[in-house]
Amino acid sequence: MSLPVNSFDEWTRLREVIVGEPHGYTSHDIDASFRLFYLDNVTPTAAEGSRELAIPPALVDELEEDVEGLCAALTEAGVRVLRPAPVTERTMIGSPWWSARETPPLNVRDQTIILGGTILETAPHIRGRVFENDYLKPHFYRYLQAGSGWMSMPRPALARRSLDPSFFHGQPFDLSAVTGDTDTRELPGLGHELIFDGAQCMRLGRDILVNVANANHELGLTWLRRTFPELRFHRLDAIADSHIDSIVVPLRPGLLMLRSMHYLEALPEPLHSWDIVIPPEQDEDAFPDYSSFGFNLASRYIDINVLSVDEDTVVVNSLCPDLMRTLEKKGLTVIPVQHRHRRLFGGGFHCFTLDTVRDGSCEDYLA
Repeated sequence: MSLPVNSFDEWTRLREVIVGEPHGYTSHDIDASFRLFYLDNVTPTAAEGSRELAIPPALVDELEEDVEGLCAALTEAGVRVLRPAPVTERTMIGSPWWSARETPPLNVRDQTIILGGTILETAPHIRGRVFENDYLKPHFYRYLQAGSGWMSMPRPALARRSLDPSFFHGQPFDLSAVTGDTDTRELPGLGHELIFDGAQCMRLGRDILVNVANANHELGLTWLRRTFPELRFHRLDAIADSHIDSIVVPLRPGLLMLRSMHYLEALPEPLHSWDIVIPPEQDEDAFPDYSSFGFNLASRYIDINVLSVDEDTVVVNSLCPDLMRTLEKKGLTVIPVQHRHRRLFGGGFHCFTLDTVRDGSCEDYLA
């Protein structure tokens, strides 16, 4: 019998989780929405005139092996693991305003957030991800039948000029490739839309940290506050262009991992008294060399993207021994799982998972 969703935080005992499915992820479609989202990592010439960035099949095979290893480790830890249906053939999808090749449901954290007993589908930044959650809907329907709430943010049209690039203004990036957006149509009178990912949030019981970097995200925060008045949404002012789960990672009440102390001042005052863990720096030579492809989708901080099984246990990339030792010194038990190509596919263990059932409740951790 299915349990209803119940997930208020990032650290209480994990009971059920959806782990993403990488099968068929053999390329990235780098339309303008993709380029803007990964602006600091994908160069306009990376695909040499094509919209497709090919990924060697051998690396996809290795990714599949590593994801299966994650599933096995979570199962061994007593977590029920659910999977999306695999993509058997990646098709072109579209609307009256654009077309794109669909993205497999690998980084399932991005398009959904569980807020207590409610499944909330968010409003994708990337056109190729608009229908990605359809692969998760068999699970969502079972949760609905078990008593869960289920709602969606307004679906964005993602027409030309829907995306706000203002976060990058004044930075050393060439915006011409994304602001021109010649492959799409404009919807007159639309303006910047509500566009928002679940991974822009970190949940701490009643309190939710929300990264807001542009007008799209500001609309998302406004919608969240109106729709969930019982929760407290704390606005973080552009600490990143979008996702924050490789910047601020609550490990348990009183223990917080931050990419650097630079970010502490942006957080709510009660978090300033928590014990802060600063992870060891990762050098570029700690990662596979993808220079021949022309891109890395994730920064060298991606391994901060850990997944807590409970307040004392955390899943960490086995290729990061220094990070494992750092967390063990804080009294945490580390479950090492290999993850080789996290920068190529743009996600760590937190990105690859949607924790649908945890033991926590709507507590006031920041009161």
